[in-house]
Amino acid sequence: MTDTGSGFLQWTIILVFTALVLATVVLAQTVASYSSAYVAAPKEVAAYIDTVDFSIQENESYDRDVAKVQRLEDKIRLGRLLREIQRCGDDLREELDGLVMDQGTTTLRTSSRLLWAYLRPSLDDRVRRLDLLRMRFLVVYMGIITSIADRQPPPPPPLPRGDPEKTAFSPTGHAHNHHQAAAAAAHHRTLPVTPSKPPLSRSATIAEDHAKRPPLRRLTTHAIGHNENTGRPHRKGWAGVVEELQTSPKMHKRHASIEQAMALDKTPPSA
Repeated sequence: MTDTGSGFLQWTIILVFTALVLATVVLAQTVASYSSAYVAAPKEVAAYIDTVDFSIQENESYDRDVAKVQRLEDKIRLGRLLREIQRCGDDLREELDGLVMDQGTTTLRTSSRLLWAYLRPSLDDRVRRLDLLRMRFLVVYMGIITSIADRQPPPPPPLPRGDPEKTAFSPTGHAHNHHQAAAAAAHHRTLPVTPSKPPLSRSATIAEDHAKRPPLRRLTTHAIGHNENTGRPHRKGWAGVVEELQTSPKMHKRHASIEQAMALDKTPPSA
């Protein structure tokens, strides 16, 4: 009996010690999670408040989107989703107002901050539901816009380019030509009248053309094989012919013989 009682007492002590160790581990984890939540509570509550404010701003844009929808069934469906979003946002706002000291501030109460690890999961669920409702609203709205675009008739095909004479004699072509003529007349009336230049004489025109022409380059005759002592370039036309006759040595001899004969005719004959 003594050995049995001592063995039972030893097992009891071992079990109690194990339970105490496990309880200590669980308690340490709980304290660590609550302490970390206590430290992170101010930042997280500020993020929740920003989410609520952003949801209110989004609700205003959703109201404008619902007003753009023309079909009554689609408008009722979007309005129902919008009311659910507003209700979820209002519930989140009320819960946050109950956790902070004053409405519109981010300072938590002491009890709320100590139990923040316990209160945070419920706030996360509300925010997640709010995001899902907003996503559902956007999906439904995009589907409505797509269906409206599909129901609209396609644009008419472009008109083929027909015969310009037929187009001109058609009513639309006549109106278009009349419109173009009126526009051209209006443009002509608006343009300033520039004085016309007096007509130039033929000689002045030729002189102006010669003045505008670039000077002619002299060709070098080294590569061609001609003599370096080349004369002036030949002039074209009758002027060139006259110049060649004047510079010809035969013409000079002819002139000299004619002048000599005339001088002999003028001298009186000797007795």
